[in-house]
Amino acid sequence: MVDLKISEVILRERQKNKLTQEELASKLGVSAQAVSNWERGGYPDIVLLPQIANFFHITVDELIGNDEATRQADIESFKKRYGVHSSPDSLALAKEYYRKYPDNFEVCELLAFAIHNNTDARKENYYLLKEVCEKILNECTWEHTRQNAIEIYSMNCTDEEWQELWMSKCPAFYSNQADEILEERHWVARNSVAYQNQNSANSLMILLHFLGREYMKYFAPDNDMLFDAPERTVILMDIRMRVIDALSADGKIPDVLLGAYADIAVKKAGALIGCGRLDEGFAELNQAFSLYERWIQIPDGTLLGFGEPDLFGGAKINKCDSANRVEIHMPDGSKTWCPYMWLFWQTPSDILKYMESWPWFDAVRDEERFKAYIERARELSENTK
Repeated sequence: MVDLKISEVILRERQKNKLTQEELASKLGVSAQAVSNWERGGYPDIVLLPQIANFFHITVDELIGNDEATRQADIESFKKRYGVHSSPDSLALAKEYYRKYPDNFEVCELLAFAIHNNTDARKENYYLLKEVCEKILNECTWEHTRQNAIEIYSMNCTDEEWQELWMSKCPAFYSNQADEILEERHWVARNSVAYQNQNSANSLMILLHFLGREYMKYFAPDNDMLFDAPERTVILMDIRMRVIDALSADGKIPDVLLGAYADIAVKKAGALIGCGRLDEGFAELNQAFSLYERWIQIPDGTLLGFGEPDLFGGAKINKCDSANRVEIHMPDGSKTWCPYMWLFWQTPSDILKYMESWPWFDAVRDEERFKAYIERARELSENTK
């Protein structure tokens, strides 16, 4: 059934494509008078409908003014037939439906997935991939679809486009995902060494994030929520200590994590005392001091590994130097930023700060053994200035 709106559709699409009646007529192989007649209410010959629709990248249904239900039913059919991303048939089908529905974001998203996952087709379809991803970012408001477009294009675009486009359009997403995206870019480019280095650095960053993310909360001026829950802190610190223990070679804590382990032990000691488990707390405190004393003997700036030579790709981290620099050093000489630098710059003054200020230690402040630890912390602080 032909809808009387066909003339409006042809007029709208011609103007949208910035064509004159003569130019459209030339491209369709008809006269300018024919186009003029269509736009004034006449109907094209039925055999011309597919040609006109294909030229405007719309369906015949859309050309003749069919309703949205038909369009959506067709797209749902496409989604069911699409199959797996890596199938060449899925790519061909997605390209076909993108020609029909270039403004449908579900079609755009599946086409982007298909291009990315058909390795041999990436290069020849690069500009099509760029087109659909930019369309999604510029026009789509669905956050999940936008993130998929960012990830897919970020793994395939040039370095210049990666930094200029994605950092400007999605700075928050970029800052949170940049290292993982960079790892995937190396994988897609089959750059084995760069991929392995970035993979190792990212794995190490996950560890450091886990060990260090709650550090600053212990210095918050109004931290009643933390100090009212010593039981939780005991559990959290114990888990962190067990993770470091699992990295230990021959039962020896890696030198690079001596300061971090000592710092965690102090937190656990305070929490244990806050729970009323005084003897256990003092045992942890004693371990913390022993580890701090070993840590401060290591010269600033020393490159330190993680026990097993191949762990984290052989990455090393330098103990914080006089310029407060801490970096991850890879075997090939490359360096990258190190998160949670505090893990590598603890000093005995940190122990002193904890013991003098935390309410967890209030229960033992008058005990001689606690006072002895305070003096020990002061002496160590003075000797390391």
